[in-house]
Amino acid sequence: MSPETQAPDQLTDIRAVDRGGRARLLRWAVNCWLVFHLSAIIISPASVAPSSELIESAWTVFRPYLEFMYLNHGHHFFAPEPAASTLISYRAERADGTTVTGHIPDRTTLPRLLYHRQFMLTEHLHDAQLREVPDELLDDWVKSYAAHIRHKYGAVRVQLTGHVHSLPSREDVRNGRKLNDPENYESSDFGVFE
Repeated sequence: MSPETQAPDQLTDIRAVDRGGRARLLRWAVNCWLVFHLSAIIISPASVAPSSELIESAWTVFRPYLEFMYLNHGHHFFAPEPAASTLISYRAERADGTTVTGHIPDRTTLPRLLYHRQFMLTEHLHDAQLREVPDELLDDWVKSYAAHIRHKYGAVRVQLTGHVHSLPSREDVRNGRKLNDPENYESSDFGVFE
């Protein structure tokens, strides 16, 4: 019997069964995606070195998805062993002789998201130095920071200094060393820009 010749009640039953099958398939697909997604979220921070070979293998499976969804955040800043942070201090001289000093990132920056943006910019500069990016590119990068500060404060001259803030070891902390101890900072002069 074709659907056109079936009784209306039978046709409704067939459509209900068909919808039930599609709904079940959709629920199954959503559940599979949720399991995959949650596994990826767990694997992302667990894959930061030091990690096991199993976790590193799993990372290769989940990495394309995490990068596509932009879920591969910088967990290494927080755990299991935070890396050193990078700061840039500046001294901007105006034409009238006044000076403005500060740091990038500045802890008083609001909204907090802007502070994190500044923090990531300085981190990328440090990473570029470690990866031995060509000097011309690094120079342009540093000059762009100087140009921004010069524009922001109406300065004629800007001096930039980079600081790598390493965390003290567990033993140093036990011996009383503070996180902001000057010995934890390694400074390098980026130069004066006019």
